[in-house]
Amino acid sequence: MTGLIYVAIVALWAAVLIPMWLRRHDDDQARRIERHRVAMGTLARIADDGEVAQGAAARRRRVIVAAAATVGALATAAWVAGLIPGILTLALWIPLLAFLPVALLAERRAARLAAERALDERRVRRADRASRVAAERLRDEQAQPQQVRVEAPVMRTRAPAPAWDEVFDQTA
Repeated sequence: MTGLIYVAIVALWAAVLIPMWLRRHDDDQARRIERHRVAMGTLARIADDGEVAQGAAARRRRVIVAAAATVGALATAAWVAGLIPGILTLALWIPLLAFLPVALLAERRAARLAAERALDERRVRRADRASRVAAERLRDEQAQPQQVRVEAPVMRTRAPAPAWDEVFDQTA
């Protein structure tokens, strides 16, 4: 029974310390990225800090859900083996059941923001392409000399009447 208490204490400490460690790791990684960007000078376009933070938050949510599901599964296995009471098993599933809807809503929001960002980027690329094509057409039109088409006036005259022989010569 005391081993079970130790397991519960370790699980609670892990539930507290793992998110803190992940947050610190993400902050260290963001600082390293910033140092690299400053050291290299101007780099080609990189993701802004908001996107980096969203990615880190998504990883953190996945780790927390996986950890809570693992603790719940282990508690269920211990309950089936008769090592812990059912109420403790239920208590160990509650964090997952409480966090899962929040995580799902956050993932849905992140997916929607990513789709909007991609749509905006496509619109910008399309507008850039259209402006380039218009500039090329204008440049081509200006490069070609203007050709003035002059048509000869059309004179409407009567056709000469056919000769008498041409009309009635049907003997041939």
